[in-house]
Amino acid sequence: MSIEKINRMTSNETITYEGGKAYRLSFTEQLAEFFCLGLLNGNFYQSEEEVLQNARELYERAMAECPEFATKAAIYGNNFNSLKLVPTIWLVYLSTLDDKTLFKKAFPRIIRNPKMLYDFMEIARKSNIRTGLGRSVKKTMNEWLFNHLNEYQASRNKGKLAEIIKVTRPSFQDETFQNYMKYIAKDELTFDRAIALKEVIQSLQSGQYTEEDSQKVFAYRLQLEELKHSIRALSADDKKRLYYDMYNGLNYAALILNLVALERVYATKTEKVRKYSSKRGYYDYTQIIETVIPDEVLDMVSKRIKDIDMYRKSNMLPFALLNAEKMVATPEFKSAIADVFKIAANEAFNISKDNSVFVAVDTSASMSGTHVTEHLTCADVACLFGSMIKKAYHPANVVAVATSCQPVNLVAQEDIFTMSRKIAQTDVGFGTYFGKIMKYYNGEKYVILITDSEQADNLEGRWLKEKKRPKGSKLIVWQLQPYRIKISQDPSVVYIRGYSDRNLGLIKQIIESDGDQIAEIEKIEL
Repeated sequence: MSIEKINRMTSNETITYEGGKAYRLSFTEQLAEFFCLGLLNGNFYQSEEEVLQNARELYERAMAECPEFATKAAIYGNNFNSLKLVPTIWLVYLSTLDDKTLFKKAFPRIIRNPKMLYDFMEIARKSNIRTGLGRSVKKTMNEWLFNHLNEYQASRNKGKLAEIIKVTRPSFQDETFQNYMKYIAKDELTFDRAIALKEVIQSLQSGQYTEEDSQKVFAYRLQLEELKHSIRALSADDKKRLYYDMYNGLNYAALILNLVALERVYATKTEKVRKYSSKRGYYDYTQIIETVIPDEVLDMVSKRIKDIDMYRKSNMLPFALLNAEKMVATPEFKSAIADVFKIAANEAFNISKDNSVFVAVDTSASMSGTHVTEHLTCADVACLFGSMIKKAYHPANVVAVATSCQPVNLVAQEDIFTMSRKIAQTDVGFGTYFGKIMKYYNGEKYVILITDSEQADNLEGRWLKEKKRPKGSKLIVWQLQPYRIKISQDPSVVYIRGYSDRNLGLIKQIIESDGDQIAEIEKIEL
């Protein structure tokens, strides 16, 4: 056997599922990919069993080789890419170490609310990662409760908190904390929000919605889920007043998730239709044909949708907004959601006009065949992100790529969703031949490929041999699915992973300071 062949066999070269040349990721790169993308549904070729087995192998190897880096990656995945499940499972693994230092440092930076605390407890108790919780883990959970629990959380998450305190038995003597415990465990009305909620529910059930009730709804941010079961006796006018007050106080995630519910309140015409989803199959759905929502309600809700600070604080991934835009019928709501994406893109990707950017969006069969939510595919997300880049940086050239490659004529004045549809509808077939994007490359300094990373040809070879490339140019591969491979080992090729629009800010950093995602993870201090 020749020396050359031996070297090839022992290198980190591999092949893709479609037979193209690629390279295996280093273990730290695998962890960054894993904690930025999560489990989700695997990629186009993997079964659920393969995904779960790969996850277990990664967790166990990380525990043995680099628990500190993995902890930083878990915090990054949670804080930057809004992942919950994968970082929470890592906390369970960390909790098995004799030295609980990393676990205690990471716990409050990943666990954000009582639901996540409950999920951590259930995984710790019912998976085979550890046996039971143990005194130290219970103590850490109770410290989280003491430091973070407030009136809103106590009353909104009463059921899950009741399960938690049955297991952890917190014993802090602080009066405020004890009042929360009495409410959760014994249903005693020991704090203002609990009292207000009870009073408003009683009033609604009697068919009244007074000005005093209205003040309580707004002051204590009483939520739709807490009150909607009590409104049957209300008059139509009182019901509309109640909905105005509730929507004026909803947190951002609840606001977006309940837009269709608001339309139903004001619906004047509906029809039953059959719909299909990958998880539910065919089901009946009441489609809203016409609504008459008062101007003051439209204005209030639209302004809150466009509140970029609320959006950022919600730690919401673009999925929910993208789903909402598909579901709502009200033009003002659709326009407001488009504005959110425009504002978010301009905020994150405000790069200098001296730069040149070329964007390729993968619209191949694997992109459309892989769902990241029940209703959205990788292609939906990729087309959205490609449109956001164009919206924020008008000079960018955008192409769709699959079997072939075609430029997409996007007009700066178009909204994000019109742009997304144009990219998705560009006829480039269903294969995967990324090298063809170089036909339309005109020497731009930054090329951004948005893909599930399913390469079937040697794009890196075309990129590295391209004579038009200016000094310092970068090929930025934005991956939407975990594949454990990369196109190139050359430093001019940079990989980022994740479903968050905040990755636009990371691309800006790469353009301005030559950084990368691994370096951003390493910067996290524990």
